[in-house]
Amino acid sequence: MEAMLQGLVIIGGLTFSLAASLLIEELIFGQIVRTAFARRPEIPKPNPHHAPRN
Repeated sequence: MEAMLQGLVIIGGLTFSLAASLLIEELIFGQIVRTAFARRPEIPKPNPHHAPRN
């Protein structure tokens, strides 16, 4: 039981540390995290049926 509690404390501490570091990074550098995980716009593929004719 004590080992399980100790593991829970370690996991909680690591999670808190990660959350705090991401918050500090976001406050200092701004939009870096959001731009890193943002979806990139898809480039439309050319449609051969609508190609310009000469």
